[in-house]
Amino acid sequence: CQYPSPIMIRTVCLLALAAYVSGQAYNGDPRNAAILTDSRYQNGDGKFGSSYSQEDGVEFKEETDADGTRRGSYSYIDPSGQKKTVSYTAGKNGFQASGSHLPVGHNQLGVAPTPGYEPLPQYNSPQQQSAPRAIPQQSYNPQPAYNPQPAYNPQPAYSPAPQAYRTTTPQPHRFFPPGKLSLNRSPDGFSYTFNKA
Repeated sequence: CQYPSPIMIRTVCLLALAAYVSGQAYNGDPRNAAILTDSRYQNGDGKFGSSYSQEDGVEFKEETDADGTRRGSYSYIDPSGQKKTVSYTAGKNGFQASGSHLPVGHNQLGVAPTPGYEPLPQYNSPQQQSAPRAIPQQSYNPQPAYNPQPAYNPQPAYSPAPQAYRTTTPQPHRFFPPGKLSLNRSPDGFSYTFNKA
């Protein structure tokens, strides 16, 4: 009987460990989840979009057409460890979302009629009539206005402040992102992509 070589045993152990680690759910604080990919673009025809994915399983993608209609989806991992995805469209027909875990409503329901305002008779107060009252006449005798003499108020002489220039913008420095960063510009748009290494 021939025994497996130490290299074979080491390889199998490493593969088993890698499979175990990749199958583990993200257990960190979701507020600190790293962004794995991030992309954005804008075209000259009015379309634009963005997408990103995080290490905790959150994914987002959205595109907007020139007419303003937005189509997209987002995914997350629920507390039981299942991935939930919601797809949506938002435009002239309102916001419409769908997902296998979302409840399905009835077909289009009619708009409920709104009745016009009709006051109930008990709230209409009866007309009240009263006798006219005599208004007493008063004579008006205004007092003469007090006009004080203006006091001499000398203005301080203008002296310009000394010119002092301090820069508030720090000097540029090289930034090395923790992954692959790509920025492309064109006369009618741009695209930006980041992938964590």
